Amino acid sequence: MKRALENYLTFVKCVIPKEELSTAVGLDIGVSSCKLVEIVKKGNSFELVNWVIEPIKENDVVTSVKSILTKVSQPTKSPITAVFGKGTLIRCVTVPRMPLEEVKKSLNIEADKYFPFAKDQIYTDSYILDQESQDKKMSVLIAAAKREIIEGRIKLLNDLGLHADFISLNPIAIGNVFYVFNEPTADKKKNIPKEEGSTAIAVLDIGETVSSLTVILGRLPRFARDIFMGGQDLTKRIMHAFGINPQEAEQIKTHPQEKLNEVINASDASLMNLITEMRLSFDYFTTEYNFHISKLYLSGGTSLLEGVTDYFSKNIDIPVEQWNPLAYVNIPSPLVGHELTKNASRLGVALGLALNHYD
Repeated sequence: MKRALENYLTFVKCVIPKEELSTAVGLDIGVSSCKLVEIVKKGNSFELVNWVIEPIKENDVVTSVKSILTKVSQPTKSPITAVFGKGTLIRCVTVPRMPLEEVKKSLNIEADKYFPFAKDQIYTDSYILDQESQDKKMSVLIAAAKREIIEGRIKLLNDLGLHADFISLNPIAIGNVFYVFNEPTADKKKNIPKEEGSTAIAVLDIGETVSSLTVILGRLPRFARDIFMGGQDLTKRIMHAFGINPQEAEQIKTHPQEKLNEVINASDASLMNLITEMRLSFDYFTTEYNFHISKLYLSGGTSLLEGVTDYFSKNIDIPVEQWNPLAYVNIPSPLVGHELTKNASRLGVALGLALNHYD
């Protein structure tokens, strides 16, 4: 998305020359694991060079990041990363038509009009969604992140001898995948979602503590929301239902085997709460934009749990699919295998971040 959104969500710009890298690295730092995708651009297509998922043990993010970066094919000093969750926000607003720089100035002055944060405590950025329109009003995507979150991420990278060219948000990284691979030059033979007419698609990235909902209209995100529910909520429900400790509940959650029905029943309230919140967002989007959601893609580690996709399919009235962001890139034969197929849905944010290296 950087080609069109070159200043969008570039919360931090460093006056450091870009490395001449033949590969690009996206680093998704989550709650329970770090995910890395390394790609290279060949002509108009992209090829997967490497992928890694590294657990975060005992909240030791530094060790996880340090370990995962040793596994790239070419060392990098500037992996692109993102932040998410509380203290971040994305909105789409309508304002009088004006140049982007004027939008940015206005946002800096009136940030408290759009965000529940004090303007001196946040970084903001914006992007004009309908640049070609001649209307007097225009749609603008605006975003904010608390300074402490961004500066914390910068410190993490700096302590490891790395620097941030810019820092994004998770929903923007997901939108970036759809933006890049929905371009006219994209490989048409790939299974790329292209919705026509009055429809939009949604991606629900179900993480450990936060689920990010992103609605894509055309080639750009038009709605994003964090729902503060995720895999930890399911673990707690299973723990109470089975009368076991968190470690045992996590084990049963990830490998339910003959206890699958019991696990789904124990998780029912959490999953239904997540669906209810998602439906409220869909209703808002449909009312606001007069576009309906035609398909839901699930991604993230929690979405891979056995029975979760079926549960969503049975409880909402639109098609539901597991999202495979790597369907859009070429995968060399040495990387093809069960582990990549099983984990592909966890790599959407990392892939979207890596794509930012290519203008």
